[in-house]
Amino acid sequence: MVNPQRNYAQFLLRALLPMVIHVVIALAAGYAVGSEFRRRSVRAWLACAGGNPVVALAGKLAPLFVIFFFIMLAVPLVLEGLLEISFKGDVPMIIVAGSLLIIGYLALGALIQLVVGDLATGLGLTGLVVSPAFGYAGVGFPVFGMNAFAQFWGALLPIRWYMAVLLGQAARGLPLAESARPFAALAGLAVLYTLLAFLRLRTVSRNVRRRVPAPRPAAPPAAPLGLGGAFAAEWRRVLAIRGAFILLVVAPLVYGFYYPQPYLNQILRKIPIAVVDDDLTELSRNIVQTLDASGAVRVAVSSETLAEARAAVDRGEVMAVVGIPPQTERDVLKGNTVHIPIYADATYLFIFRTTASGIATAIGTLSSELAAGGARTDGSLVKATLASASPADVLLQPIFNPVGGYASYTVPAAFVLILQQMLLIGASMLTVVAMAQTAGGAFATVLGRGVAHLTIYLPALALYFIVLPRFYGFSTLGQPLQLFALASLFTLATSFMGQAAGAWFKYPETPTLIFLGTSLPQFFLAGFSWPREAIPKPVLAAGYIFPSDFAIDGMVRIDQLGANLWEVAHDWRGLWSLAIIYFVLAVISAVLAKRRQVHG
Repeated sequence: MVNPQRNYAQFLLRALLPMVIHVVIALAAGYAVGSEFRRRSVRAWLACAGGNPVVALAGKLAPLFVIFFFIMLAVPLVLEGLLEISFKGDVPMIIVAGSLLIIGYLALGALIQLVVGDLATGLGLTGLVVSPAFGYAGVGFPVFGMNAFAQFWGALLPIRWYMAVLLGQAARGLPLAESARPFAALAGLAVLYTLLAFLRLRTVSRNVRRRVPAPRPAAPPAAPLGLGGAFAAEWRRVLAIRGAFILLVVAPLVYGFYYPQPYLNQILRKIPIAVVDDDLTELSRNIVQTLDASGAVRVAVSSETLAEARAAVDRGEVMAVVGIPPQTERDVLKGNTVHIPIYADATYLFIFRTTASGIATAIGTLSSELAAGGARTDGSLVKATLASASPADVLLQPIFNPVGGYASYTVPAAFVLILQQMLLIGASMLTVVAMAQTAGGAFATVLGRGVAHLTIYLPALALYFIVLPRFYGFSTLGQPLQLFALASLFTLATSFMGQAAGAWFKYPETPTLIFLGTSLPQFFLAGFSWPREAIPKPVLAAGYIFPSDFAIDGMVRIDQLGANLWEVAHDWRGLWSLAIIYFVLAVISAVLAKRRQVHG
């Protein structure tokens, strides 16, 4: 139902595009407001608005709203025009909901900047809030399967309610009344964050009028020469610069516990379903009881007609409908094969497969019990009947992920990507600062800073690949030394990439704007949400630019599958190649940046 072709693009792209856009909206708003703390003073900003905070904030965010409004309008054109993914719902409601989403994240991005008062730090905190929203929005893992914290935090994110409206309208074509609740929640959050942003700006404006302008800080001293000097200077910068400290020390700690929360229940249990019992016999009641007693599903709705049950599916109350046809018991007693129809919602393919499998297992168990009901004591007739129907008895034994948990599958790969994004942004940010302080040779400076990043990241590497996998109960079959060898190479390659990119940036907040929005597409290129064999080769080749592509494959194989470095030689060689290439590029970029400073 809903997605009868079981089209993965219909599920993925409809969810993925808003996820990327909402990150960009929040970052753009944060940059627009936070730049007032760096480019000029808040006093000058308010003076341009006549001292009115409402005018100041509205004038700052209005152009961004117009830009993102047209981007949101272009998304359905891409989905329907190019990819032929049909839209079934009410267009005006989706337009208004998209506008509320834009307003909500513009206000949220501005609010974080106004609270923090520092552009680079504010952008980092904004990324911390919006980046994991794919999980908290109930797209990667259903909301009813999350723990209490994930449900509470997800309810505070506008994207969670926008996705509910979008999927209800675009995929299911619900009546407007059925989407009223998530629409109202989305509108409420947009109003709340807008009001908080205005109130915070008013408070800031009052403080600005009483504050004496601070003198411009003196130019920092040049860093000592040599490898050791670059190493020590980088450590000092990390400890002294608030944004860098948050990115490289605090954020990995927070992400390690914050990101996995939506997935920690691991397995979907008690998925709500509806039952339409048109037989009303002892057998049909046994079917309902067996389904409700199943660990996979629970009977949440008992409907008199399939139309009522379909309405429950459309409202999101249940994920499937089991119909028990009339005269089911009579056909069973006659020895005829009975067909039990299952209508499952295929909007979320992950839930679709789990629901269908759980229902089929429960009914299959009941069928075996019925077959055993009139057999001889030794069970020979049952065995003969079952053997004729299924000559082979399949025994499924999961390995590496024995519980079959969703967190065990997706979180270890996401950990690698989180570490890369934080270090990539942090190394680039620090490079912008270091270019004005470094006096030594480019070779020693780049290498010394890379080694400093490795030592700074050692606690995070130990936390993500040794402590947390055991804390969360993931498979941990790898050797720590081999794991550390690959992780160290990955860290150095990422550091050198960040240094090579950062040498071309003028402002320390630029890396956050550029790299943060790439995290979600990188995750899908890693081959976890879609097989690598089905991804076009040019797209795969683009993914090799980032060290995470090799690192995810190698780290997961070593840590979860118990592989050794020889068995991940492809990833080992790939990371060595990237480390060397980005080291050379970082040295060249540092030399060219110094020349620009001398001649500029």
